Amino acid sequence: MKCMREFLKRHSFVIGLFLFSFFLRLLVVLCIHTDIVSDFGLMYKASLELVSGTRDYLNNVYFLTWAYQMGHVVYQALLLSMIESVTFLKIVNALVTSLIVVFVYLLGREVGGEKGSRIASVLYAIFPFPLFLNTVLTNQHLPMLLILIAIYLGFRLNEKKLQIPLCIGIGLLLSLSNILRTETIVIIGAIVVLGGYLVFQKDSFRFIAIRLGILLLTYFLSFQLASFCLVQTGVSPNGLQNGNPTWKFVEGFNYDTDGMYSKEDSSLYATDPVLSKQVLKERLREVEKMPLLFLKKIYIQWFRSDLSWTFNTGEYPVLFSISNFINQMMIVLFHSLALSSLLFLKKKNYLQILLTITIVFYVGTYLLIEVMPRYAYSVQILEAILASVTISNLFPKKLKD
Repeated sequence: MKCMREFLKRHSFVIGLFLFSFFLRLLVVLCIHTDIVSDFGLMYKASLELVSGTRDYLNNVYFLTWAYQMGHVVYQALLLSMIESVTFLKIVNALVTSLIVVFVYLLGREVGGEKGSRIASVLYAIFPFPLFLNTVLTNQHLPMLLILIAIYLGFRLNEKKLQIPLCIGIGLLLSLSNILRTETIVIIGAIVVLGGYLVFQKDSFRFIAIRLGILLLTYFLSFQLASFCLVQTGVSPNGLQNGNPTWKFVEGFNYDTDGMYSKEDSSLYATDPVLSKQVLKERLREVEKMPLLFLKKIYIQWFRSDLSWTFNTGEYPVLFSISNFINQMMIVLFHSLALSSLLFLKKKNYLQILLTITIVFYVGTYLLIEVMPRYAYSVQILEAILASVTISNLFPKKLKD
């Protein structure tokens, strides 16, 4: 009993932060009705078919072309096999994203200290966009949590020496994240760059190369193994492949839609990789249009507030309007705090360097591919962590550890 009291006292903020975050998210998913639309509707239906054994989705060109979406389908099917309920899926979202808030605090504490991490994590807990996105059956939540856990393990549990078993574990976590949503390659790229930076700082090349090699090998092999298993079990004939890798770039260089989704493009090129390559080459020739396109894409992706995924029924106009205004202000706030963290960057703060490199990679990637405000989700989490640095330096005396 005494040990339990000491544990609760020592971790009271983390426990309180989780419960506060989960309460808000549970309130949202239970009180706001959101229609299952777009790709999420297709994936939800496929998950139900996987549970029932009908597997009609195998005849859908969507899953034949975008087979990499099957990771999320299988994940949802596993949950639905326990409790066949949309509400249950959303409650799981609430649990996962509440843990994300906790890791914003834990990583924020590592990168910026106790002072800033507490404020930054509470701010992120009430940030409208990720709060309301819990009602959407998006494939963004769990993959990002796995990435945060991997980063935390690499920087928190490896204060003295990064052991090989830990590298394997991190590789597995990142691979699982990539199976669920194919954006982890951005994190992998940032880790490789950080490895190069460490070598430049005269750390042991052999030490870094071996551990980085093991991490990457684990990451790629486990992903390929998962894809192979989906093929062999008949769940996905094309495994986790991307049948049209140029499609996102075709959309990203659509000057008429400012790099956003186009129904016309979708009907013509989405499932035809040959035509996609042709039209992409044509659009890349219009070099004079690119500077303005990039500016528009930066605004759309990183500065536009969009809560329409949650409020897609039109049932809550007042709540939508108020939340959208608050959301817009908080987007600017997190951008400002994260950008200001560069003023306090130290060459030995490797976690801050990794997070900064990752954000740069994200921004660069979305200059080239399709943009949508919803895709800013991952970067906003990283910005909240970096905000801890700025806050801790702005209020060095008023807050106590």
